[in-house]
Amino acid sequence: MIRKVFLTCLCFFCVACFSGGTASAVGPGDIVIQVNPADQEVELIPGESIEAQIKVSNVGRLPFSFTPLARPYQVLNDTYDPDFSTENSYTKLHNWITFESPEYHLEPNAEVLVNFRIDVPDDAPAGGQYAAVIFETRDSIDAAATFQAINQIASLLYAHVAGETHEIGLLMTHSIPFLRLGSPIIVTTNVKNDGNIDFRVGHKMTIWNFFTGEEIINPETVANDGTTPGSSSPPILPATSRFNQLSWDGTPALGLFRVRQEITFLDENHAFEQLVFVCPIWLVLLMLFFIFLLIFWIILRIHGRKKHRPQVV
Repeated sequence: MIRKVFLTCLCFFCVACFSGGTASAVGPGDIVIQVNPADQEVELIPGESIEAQIKVSNVGRLPFSFTPLARPYQVLNDTYDPDFSTENSYTKLHNWITFESPEYHLEPNAEVLVNFRIDVPDDAPAGGQYAAVIFETRDSIDAAATFQAINQIASLLYAHVAGETHEIGLLMTHSIPFLRLGSPIIVTTNVKNDGNIDFRVGHKMTIWNFFTGEEIINPETVANDGTTPGSSSPPILPATSRFNQLSWDGTPALGLFRVRQEITFLDENHAFEQLVFVCPIWLVLLMLFFIFLLIFWIILRIHGRKKHRPQVV
């Protein structure tokens, strides 16, 4: 999921400082940064150095200068909101990064390769190390404006330091709801990483029409936007758990479906199946209304029979 987010977002986040007044003269689409790759894996050996690079493109209308920065990368919760400030035993990597140049300039429709070196210390701990390379431009700031924004975009680094590693994963939860009220069919899972290196979770969904047996969605299905709604393979960082969901946005308002969910990680394979009834909420309310009327009618009938029952003197 992190990969999709970074590939589809041209500007990952803005750090803004607001004091009231008019907005900056730079408009939407004027300064837009794009990076490739959005994330990458690197293999490291203690005491050695490697070279790496990231391509930065100007897909906006105005030229800008930018600065590359190395920051720690962690997550705030099991939905994997990124955290670029917390430092722990798995975020030492940003201290080992040196950039070829402290600043770059890009004209519209131009691109540049940002080269950097990773110098791994002799005592680097084995296992996973994680960092974000942040590309920051302050050219969107208008000195005369009271609203000022710093445009930033991140490319993630998943580093694996050679040595003794432990891969330990645990399936915490999984879900295929039986009833969906006017919403897409969604399957979910939550997997925990108790090891010292990241691993990926294979999450797959297959959906069949219960009455016809027709396969509607499978892990290879490609949607109109190029995504695969029936599969994903998100990475899980050490000492974290990750919630992931797959959704069929084309779910009809009414129907009965057979849904299969497959979850694979490390040497574990899990598969679950469930019938899912999709129903609009107005139909449920209407059914409840008729059930209420039926119960009310039965009560009236029982009360009427008691009232007309002959009295024994």
